[in-house]
Order: sequence, then C-alpha cells, then structure tokens
Amino acid sequence: MKFKIGDPVRIIARGCKHFDQVGTVIDVDRTQRFPFHISGLEDHSLWFGPNELVLAEAPAPATEVAR
Repeated sequence: MKFKIGDPVRIIARGCKHFDQVGTVIDVDRTQRFPFHISGLEDHSLWFGPNELVLAEAPAPATEVAR
C-alpha cells in the first residue's frame, strides 16, 4: 500500500474542501475503493483514495517557550 497507519498525508483532491490540509492515516481497508481513513480534519470519518493523498512532512515537535 502507498501509505501506512501513522503516516502524515496531505490532501491533493482539488474538489475536496480539505484540499492542501494535512491529516494522519488511522486505518487502511484494502478491500475498499477509498482505503485510507484520515483523522485530524473533521469529527467524522473521512476516507480517501491513493491518488487523493501525498506523503506530508511530519509535524514539527513542540518547542518550549523561553521565559
């Protein structure tokens, strides 16, 4: 499969309201047309196909604020 659970991915489906946003793969169902379950974009399930996603850079770790 193109992506695995835990991968950060960017939505590249231009017709989608989540275009150019980054989420995380939380499930993969190889039997479905849209096998990648993405979290971090909505409160409900969002599933995308392999041609609608690209691997994104992992979010930068939080840094401590200097006092």
